[in-house]
Amino acid sequence: MAASALFAAAGLSHSSFLRSLAFFGATILIVLIAADLTCSLIDGHAFPKHAKHGSPQNLLMLGVRLLLSVVLGGIYALLVFIGVGPWTPYIFLPVIFFACCAVAWRNISLWYEQGEEFEEALHDAEHHQHSRLPQGPIQRMH
Repeated sequence: MAASALFAAAGLSHSSFLRSLAFFGATILIVLIAADLTCSLIDGHAFPKHAKHGSPQNLLMLGVRLLLSVVLGGIYALLVFIGVGPWTPYIFLPVIFFACCAVAWRNISLWYEQGEEFEEALHDAEHHQHSRLPQGPIQRMH
């Protein structure tokens, strides 16, 4: 999102210094994003893990994640187009949209994994709290 916002800021900026600075920052972020995506494709452990507990995702959940990826990728692509639109031939727009959707899919997958980890941490904390409480009535010894 930051790279897309920088591209949009560069496209809307009237100052050549600010435009150059925004393009440079966006380019650095794009290189980092590309490196992260490449790492996730090469190293199977880098991409979000599958659920340790519970069932695999059903078709409805996969459809929702796909829809969210397309919507978020469209927002990213729109912001990138605002920044580089005048210099980009329209033939590259589908490529930009596809790349933005891939980044959005990666982001949503990471958010899903972080949500699972948070739920697991809450479950562990709840289990730990219940295990510290006395299980039965306390009896007095005479």
